[in-house]
Amino acid sequence: MTTTTETELPAALESARPRQWPRVVVAFLVGLGLALALAAGGVFAYEQAHAGKIGAGVHAGAVDLSGLTRAQAATRLTAAYASLGLGSVSLSLPEGTIKVTFADLGRRLDVDAMLDAAFAVGRSGNPLIRVADEIRAALHGTTIVPVVIFDQATIKASVARLAASVATNPVNASIRTSAAGFVATTSSNGRILSTDVLLRQVMVALGSADAPAGQTIDISADLSPVAPALSSIQASQAATAGNAEVALIVLTHATDSWTIPAGTVASWLVVGTRSDGTYGVQANRAKVTATLNGLAKKINQTAVNASFLVSKQNKVVGVVAGKDGRVLDVAGSVALIQGLLSQRAAGVASSTPLTPAIATITPNLSTAAATSAAPQMREISSWTTYYAVGAHNGDSANITIPAMAIDGTIVAPGAEFDFWKTVGDVSLAKGYKLGGAIINGHSVEGTTIGGGICSTSTTLFNAALRAGLQMGARTNHYYYITRYPLGLDATVYQNGSSVTNMTFTNDTPYPILIRTFAQPGIVRFTMYSVPTGRTVTLSKPIVKNFIQGFTTVEYTKSLKLGQWTQLEYEANGLDTWVTRTVTDQNGKILHVDTFYSHYARMIGIVLKGEA
Repeated sequence: MTTTTETELPAALESARPRQWPRVVVAFLVGLGLALALAAGGVFAYEQAHAGKIGAGVHAGAVDLSGLTRAQAATRLTAAYASLGLGSVSLSLPEGTIKVTFADLGRRLDVDAMLDAAFAVGRSGNPLIRVADEIRAALHGTTIVPVVIFDQATIKASVARLAASVATNPVNASIRTSAAGFVATTSSNGRILSTDVLLRQVMVALGSADAPAGQTIDISADLSPVAPALSSIQASQAATAGNAEVALIVLTHATDSWTIPAGTVASWLVVGTRSDGTYGVQANRAKVTATLNGLAKKINQTAVNASFLVSKQNKVVGVVAGKDGRVLDVAGSVALIQGLLSQRAAGVASSTPLTPAIATITPNLSTAAATSAAPQMREISSWTTYYAVGAHNGDSANITIPAMAIDGTIVAPGAEFDFWKTVGDVSLAKGYKLGGAIINGHSVEGTTIGGGICSTSTTLFNAALRAGLQMGARTNHYYYITRYPLGLDATVYQNGSSVTNMTFTNDTPYPILIRTFAQPGIVRFTMYSVPTGRTVTLSKPIVKNFIQGFTTVEYTKSLKLGQWTQLEYEANGLDTWVTRTVTDQNGKILHVDTFYSHYARMIGIVLKGEA
């Protein structure tokens, strides 16, 4: 018996033995490696043989580029697709069409991009992929889609020019005036070209390489209407509303009425942007105001104070009723008229007369107050001035006329007496004459209208002073005139803007009536009121800085021997103070006034004739 004995290796040694692949696997891998090596070698050899040329089977659209160099391929492509620059885009507009050639829009083939794509076939990826691509291209062909490019800036500029050329502005309706009134004109729409939509249409059409050569691509350009800001209907409505405003306006107050003609109303109306921002017809406020300012002269009435009836014995025996005044509130009335015109425009105004805004002015002295005071009226003060009648006072006219203008004046409680407002204008037409005046420190005769009027103001000043009233403006003469109380004269003068006035205020609760007695050589003012028990005390004048005046004689041959004339009168220079104290019936002091006067020294001049 034959026995075979096998010796087993330990397990550790068995696991350390190298693994052996099956022979068939080894053979496959060796073959694959040889194939790859051959393929790589083939690819390398192929690429070396076709360096700088496009692979077989590569087409750009219908153009075969196989085996061509870049320059050859560029030439062939340019020639094949030269038609891309032929043809035009036709833009259809309502009034016709506008054509733009492809060439003007820069339409052409993107040769460089297509050549880059052609040369990339079979030249990217690992050797197996490149081999596969080359085999596929050689057997079946590879087509590169033509790439069309165009100048977008040129297209946009062309479309913008087109839009500008076809765009039209809307025409607003308007309102014009005619002999028949306001008339509306006709509006019309404008139009704009939608450039965004048109640009997309043109670019899509130009981007297709299939566009037929030498033919025209038709594109409809959409024009959008632009409505006017003011339509014909709106203007017509506004014109109708404006015509409705033209009618006469009747203003009424109490029993009075005033008519504003329709023609005047029409002259107020203007066409334009109204206060609410809309276009139409409205009244010009300044024109309405001007009309009412003129009408105010007819409407306004001065309040008339109640007055007293006085007997020949200077007794108050009755009352003449006063009368309310009125004044037109122009601004308020303008607003009312504008409201009326707005109502007319809206078609809701009635024909009822309009009551304007009018303020009632009550008189300073009402009838009731005068009636209450009349039975108690007594003489409360009086003052008289005696003067020599002569050329220096217009032979008394310049004293008598203003004195009589003051006669009957009533100074209501709390009211101010103003000499110039009461006397009014001084003119030759009113009977005044040329008289004397102190001008620049010298007596000047026969050159001043109303010269001598200061005797009137001084007399009234002294009457008011002794009535215990509140005294106002007062100015002494340049030099002292001896017919007046020392330190208590009151000159008045006005020449343009230069005014010297005399005023006082009735600070009693009762009206004061001023009566005048005036005849050549004498003027007197007497004040009547309800006695209040006031006591007036005048101090003896304080005199300082006394300078004696004197008269000189000058001789002249301009006068005959024995003739003479007084050129200037002498007057003493001095400063004086007179204090007035007024107390009420209980002894309470109401007024303490010190009247200061500075009088210049005057040197008299007598001119005598000599042989």
